[in-house]
Amino acid sequence: MPAIEPGKIRNIAVVGHRGVGKTSLTEALLFQAGKTNRLGTIEQGTTVSDWDEHEQRRVMSLSGSLMHVEWQGRKINLVDTPGDAGFQADTYAALRVVEGALVVVSGVMGVEVNTTRVWNRAEQYELSRVVFVNMLDRERADFFRVLEAVRAQLSDRCVAIQLPIGSEHELTGVVDLLHMCAYLDPSGGKEDGPQPIPDSMAGLVQEYREKLLDAVVETDEELMASYLEGEELDPTAVAAALKNAVTRDELYPVACGVSTKNLGTTALLDLLVEGVPSPARKGTTIEFGDAKEAVFIFKTISDPFTGRISCFRALAGPVHGDTTLVDPRTHAKERLGQVLVLQGKDSTTVDELCVGDLGAVAKLKDVVTGDVLVDHEVPV
Repeated sequence: MPAIEPGKIRNIAVVGHRGVGKTSLTEALLFQAGKTNRLGTIEQGTTVSDWDEHEQRRVMSLSGSLMHVEWQGRKINLVDTPGDAGFQADTYAALRVVEGALVVVSGVMGVEVNTTRVWNRAEQYELSRVVFVNMLDRERADFFRVLEAVRAQLSDRCVAIQLPIGSEHELTGVVDLLHMCAYLDPSGGKEDGPQPIPDSMAGLVQEYREKLLDAVVETDEELMASYLEGEELDPTAVAAALKNAVTRDELYPVACGVSTKNLGTTALLDLLVEGVPSPARKGTTIEFGDAKEAVFIFKTISDPFTGRISCFRALAGPVHGDTTLVDPRTHAKERLGQVLVLQGKDSTTVDELCVGDLGAVAKLKDVVTGDVLVDHEVPV
């Protein structure tokens, strides 16, 4: 399999308070994109991400987990992170190696303590952000109330890009305001293609589409001129302007759905591809000198069978297997064996990984999370 070029990669950390459905959301994205053939559940311990028995026993993520899907010819790397404050180091490490954060909030609880923490950290790293309001089928869930809370407590540049159809137990689908179509509740099956928007939603959709367009055109002078002259805006131009605004952290789209029913995943996958910048568009802030081959270790997993696995982001490269790199912290040489691509606990071997991609390598000797490995001694 040839290495994926940087422009076709999207690196996204799935973050938020504990119990908002981050793991079930990554599970739904994997399922919708055809990576799994059924929707795993956290209660049954069948998700790709929470594969560790301690996680299954405690029904929560204790460490970050790396997965990927292909969508619209792009590779989306997803790092499912723990929401519990005790395991925050893993979340912060994941935020160092991505261009985007998918901030999941509960449709009932809204913005919680950890939501604000990870938001501020993402702000510090200048990451693009997409908000997903989950669990909208629960009692007392209210998208519009949570949208206002997100705008008040996180940023007034948060703007709805999707709307729920109905609410609580009567929730039947979501509307994609960018592409002006609807997706109906698949109840855990694969989501069908785009459907017409229900007539009963016309007024609300019109109101929120205008808010979205207002927010997008404010970030783009050419569009603003056409908009003020009352011209019909070209959807492709609007999508491109939205992407630029998200890349520059000027807008934060707010999506919605129900991850346990796989509702809202198609529109969310489209948004991640169209909205979050690739490593080619948004470089890294991690220093690696003038190295031609360099990796940043952002997570270390202890695997009972293969021993230690070091997850890395390729900073310079391509990065090949059977290569020797230097750790400037210890001045020791480290031999990279096979380069792996992880899918939860499963891995496949690849020949090389391009700059910006996330992968893993087993059995490094003295490397710890946070190390940068380079092809020759450089000041890092």
